[in-house]
Amino acid sequence: MQMMGHCLVNWPTVTRSKDLEGLGVPNLDKLGRTLRLHLLWQDSKPWVGTEIPCNETVLLFNASIVVMIGNGRKARFWHHNWLEGEAPRNLAQNLFQLAKRKNKTVHQEQVENAWIRSLRDITSAIHVEEFISLWIRIQNVQLLPKVH
Repeated sequence: MQMMGHCLVNWPTVTRSKDLEGLGVPNLDKLGRTLRLHLLWQDSKPWVGTEIPCNETVLLFNASIVVMIGNGRKARFWHHNWLEGEAPRNLAQNLFQLAKRKNKTVHQEQVENAWIRSLRDITSAIHVEEFISLWIRIQNVQLLPKVH
């Protein structure tokens, strides 16, 4: 319970649904977390690329998600954790900076290794090292055309 002015408020009861004998007032903390987590899944929306305010819970959630790619038409090549449970941008951070197309799907980038053509100016040993490591991992991925 918390004090508000001179009265105590039992927040668990206030935020409980009316069906469960509560007042049905939304828990704004949980609602805010839910909305921030939802933003992480909205890669094709106008706010992509803007900083999402997040805390340790959101970061832990994002790190724990593994994307099952199926036919690869929904998972984002660089951003989603589809490659051995990791997002390619985290596996090859320097290489990610060189990519011209950062929001294409796994399917789009897998066709004839299009992700390679989107890289520009591979000039350092770290770029080459990350490229080879990523390329080897990607060779083991098989898209499933009939799985959405």
